[in-house]
Amino acid sequence: MPDKKVLWMLDELEGFEKPKIKLEQYATSSELAVSMMEMVDETVGLDGVKLVDIGCGCGMLMTTAATLYDLKSVVGIDIDEDALKLCAKNLETAEIQENCDLLQMDVLDREAKLPRGEFDVAVINPPFGTKNNAGIDMKFVKIGLELVRPGGSVFSLHKSSTRSYILKTARKWEDLENVEACAQMKWKLSATYKFHKEKSVDIDVDLIHFKKKNDHKKDEKCSE
Repeated sequence: MPDKKVLWMLDELEGFEKPKIKLEQYATSSELAVSMMEMVDETVGLDGVKLVDIGCGCGMLMTTAATLYDLKSVVGIDIDEDALKLCAKNLETAEIQENCDLLQMDVLDREAKLPRGEFDVAVINPPFGTKNNAGIDMKFVKIGLELVRPGGSVFSLHKSSTRSYILKTARKWEDLENVEACAQMKWKLSATYKFHKEKSVDIDVDLIHFKKKNDHKKDEKCSE
């Protein structure tokens, strides 16, 4: 667990000023970000890795990772210019801006020149998907698998209620070596939009680890 100064700093990071419902923008709590990164580090190790935060928003995940671990590089990607401005400000607050890069692009645009295959680990707190945008969380995961190298890992948050569907769906993907729910967590979600009736609500979320196949292993077998 990080020391109190780090936790205090993470709590001071700014959230969305005017969250956009079309983008399903919700602030990730510092507690959830720390728990997520500790589990990622326990599973694959974060020191010395190249990490990308897909749909980084205000940058809570990438800031937490870069603050707690000795990452080789950190990149945040988001479609929203306003969110990236806040993210840049938060990186300055954490005094890690020199070690982080931000890219503004739509990761779901197939014409976008994404840095494919360049990262060891991708972290995502994706849109969960509305009736008009069903399945968008899995689209983000697929992009994550494109961005990580062979043998790389994608860690993504999803509602626990969708666990069986996500695992069943992902196990059919040819580029996946393994998928598992490595932790269940509580996301204390504060009221964000006008239609929210309660001040906050606890949501059960799973941290799911998607392990990409290592092409080198396949090549080694072929050469034997």
